[in-house]
Amino acid sequence: MRKGIFSSLLLVTLSIAIAAPAQKKKDKDKKKGKKSEHAASAHSGVKPVVLGIVQSPAIAEASGIAASKALPGHFWTHNDSGNKPEIYLLDNKGQLVSTIHLDGVSNRDWEDIAESSGPVPHKQYVYVGDIGNNVQVDLRTRILRFPAPSQVPAQKMNIRPEVLHVSFADGSRDAETLMVDPISHNFYIVSKREKAVGIYKAPLDFKDGDRAIFRKVGTVPYTWVTAGDISQDGRHVVIKNKNQIFYWHRNAEESVEAAMARPAVVLPYVPEKQGEGVTFTVDNSGYITISEGKKPAVNFYPHKF
Repeated sequence: MRKGIFSSLLLVTLSIAIAAPAQKKKDKDKKKGKKSEHAASAHSGVKPVVLGIVQSPAIAEASGIAASKALPGHFWTHNDSGNKPEIYLLDNKGQLVSTIHLDGVSNRDWEDIAESSGPVPHKQYVYVGDIGNNVQVDLRTRILRFPAPSQVPAQKMNIRPEVLHVSFADGSRDAETLMVDPISHNFYIVSKREKAVGIYKAPLDFKDGDRAIFRKVGTVPYTWVTAGDISQDGRHVVIKNKNQIFYWHRNAEESVEAAMARPAVVLPYVPEKQGEGVTFTVDNSGYITISEGKKPAVNFYPHKF
């Protein structure tokens, strides 16, 4: 009888010992889930202001967006890989006002666009990141540059861009984020696929046909990053993935990578079908997003930075 009681007690003890860690993990996961739900619910009531719907059939895979300082109230965008080598200028209602064909280049895998400073002081330039690399081998990764027009161009025009050939010091990278820092005059590329994506940096100044080696200067604990931007005054940095937008304020005398070394602030965002574009407004009154797909919305999130 004692032997039977002892066996029963032993079984009960073992059952509790086995079940305890599983229950602890379950409670932890539950608590983590509640925390995530709370973080998500904090922005659940925030919806963007739809500035307009892009009606042009020419824009079906918008893979980047950039607010124009040279042409206030306008935005640059472009299609993803395999489409025509064209840049599209939208007005503040999302309507196509000009198509710029880039001569002498192809759209191998255009992934992002920026408008910022460049070789001539006080002049704006448009930069196109042909930086996608799904197979992560040595492809013709490059950045294209042309002067931003000071007046709204004709409905159709042709420009031959300058080309910067791009490589990475630690091997080929797939990337969809090109940012230009007007303070330090550097390019920043953020890689896409790693568990903690890399921040890569190279000088902004180049001559047509030059080659730049981008060197890794940091990481951020996010993956599948599809877009990013640095504000026109250089004080604000943002990147996005499929479901979230991450923001950093940059202090005076601080590099972009130093700012991004701090924990990010998650900004309000309603996930889009395939959101691959984000840009600050020129006056820092908010940020704009756009998605791939036919007739995408140009979404504006008012925000006080």
